[in-house]
Amino acid sequence: MDLKERYYKKIRSQKLRLTKSRQAMIEILENKHLTFKEIQKALANRGFYNVSTIYNNLEFLMEHKMVVEIYIDNVKYYDLALDNPKHSSDSHIHIMNRETHEITEVNSPDIFDFISKHDCFKDFDLDYIRIIVSASKKNSH
Repeated sequence: MDLKERYYKKIRSQKLRLTKSRQAMIEILENKHLTFKEIQKALANRGFYNVSTIYNNLEFLMEHKMVVEIYIDNVKYYDLALDNPKHSSDSHIHIMNRETHEITEVNSPDIFDFISKHDCFKDFDLDYIRIIVSASKKNSH
């Protein structure tokens, strides 16, 4: 079963509505980090123009932990989270390449373990850890 089918199955299994616009949003977010404007443009290319429907569907998908909202360099991106091999809807790391603006995902339970066991969190039950890293490629000289 491919990634988008797992999303459709989760929505159906929870007796929620799998609308055509939700299907389209899941399809365009597959393997991409997109801003709202980019989502809006991609959905318009598929015949979905209603801005409030786009907002409502993003909220629905975030509420059901299928999409996460991330801020990188003061820009809000949306990313699929369910069954994503790189991260869960909770803890994950994003690295933004400053030159290309490409976002890479890293899944490192070791890092999350290390952070969650830090003394500063001893009085807290952590819900998730999200790390944003802005970086440039090292010169290979």
